[in-house]
Amino acid sequence: MRMSKARAVLAAVVVAALAVGGWLVLRGGPDYHEQAGGPQGAFPTAAASGAPAAPGRVVRQTSQSYGVDGGLSIDQAAEGIVARGLETGKVYWRYGRSGTDLGQVDFTGDGRTVATWWRDGVVAAIDVRTGKPRWHTKVTYGDPVGSSNTFAAIDVVSGLVVVESVNGITAFAEDGGKRVWRGAVPKDCTLSSGGVFAMRGVVVARAKCAGKGDSDDDLPLLAFDTHSGAVGWRVDSGINHLRPVDDHTLVTSLWSGEGVGAVVDVAGRAPHVSTWPLPALRPSVAAGDGIMLSVDNTVRALDGTLVAYDVAGRRTAWTHHPAKGTRFGLPLIEDGRVYVVQQAPLASNRAPKAAPSDLLVLDARTGRQLDSMRLPPVAPASSEPGDPDTALAPWQAAAGVVTVRWNGMLAGTTADLLVVGSPSGQVR
Repeated sequence: MRMSKARAVLAAVVVAALAVGGWLVLRGGPDYHEQAGGPQGAFPTAAASGAPAAPGRVVRQTSQSYGVDGGLSIDQAAEGIVARGLETGKVYWRYGRSGTDLGQVDFTGDGRTVATWWRDGVVAAIDVRTGKPRWHTKVTYGDPVGSSNTFAAIDVVSGLVVVESVNGITAFAEDGGKRVWRGAVPKDCTLSSGGVFAMRGVVVARAKCAGKGDSDDDLPLLAFDTHSGAVGWRVDSGINHLRPVDDHTLVTSLWSGEGVGAVVDVAGRAPHVSTWPLPALRPSVAAGDGIMLSVDNTVRALDGTLVAYDVAGRRTAWTHHPAKGTRFGLPLIEDGRVYVVQQAPLASNRAPKAAPSDLLVLDARTGRQLDSMRLPPVAPASSEPGDPDTALAPWQAAAGVVTVRWNGMLAGTTADLLVVGSPSGQVR
């Protein structure tokens, strides 16, 4: 077939683009100033489908990562993101845009979509297998011009790509990008922090709302119906954040004051709150699989000792102390297991140091130690003194691997990940 002049010019442009750094300039429809490279070679598959029971092998240390999605690490790049084989570190695909900056990135880790939200408002859903855009849309990024707030977030949850700013929340279908709903944030509220999560029939977001009378601002959870975006329920978050323990129950160890915990059942027409007495100075830090995890912050502890509560039975399930002379970082609950890093204590006013540590795997229901792995030293985010709570903590446990990073409440969180997995690559 004879090639037209226009097609010949386009082909020449594509070849030139590929010759310079392996980038392909994407065209067709609106010009989003996109460049893509790859995919290169066979698709890297995940080692397994769940969290590993006995991690014992260092898979890789990543740099500036958004996280792990199956057999890929999704990492930061100069003009966008790059997907690398988790085992090899080799580039599988790259995606970027010129003339703007990347704002927010999220994915569920199921090997389907990486959602990106750019400062010029473009939302691009990237196919994990190919690195090419599945669809685009546009939502004004972040906050109104002149606002002192700087909140913007994107989340992939329950088959939706949800974009959030101070005064708005909009959900698009992960497949196809059709707008499913735009949530009406109550007039007295603004959304305040990233990380929506799914519960039965709703997407839950944290908000900041005007307090009553002379009280401080209220910090509730707002539940948006997954089909309409209407606010289905609203519940105060308590002094310590409420955390989902299953698809219809929220828990906290610090509700209205020290020694008062709460369980909130949201399965009915309105949330039902029941309180229960708990020891003071035990803030909840994780929940899941019917368990609420707290740390013992009493004077005799302060080493991250974990205390687990059976939410259904309203009782202490187990307590697990770190070895003498060590401390625990924040734990992660996944697939009926608790992952936590046992590490050297952080000296007062000292920066964290790279040192060997141990990743422990505990049974979530009993606290029994199932396995442990000696971790190599992991470089901290900074050599300067910072957040005293900075510690190594597991971040993800899925696809046969656990990722570990430095994490701090105020500072010290790093995007560099230590990825570990089972020696056989299998989940037991």
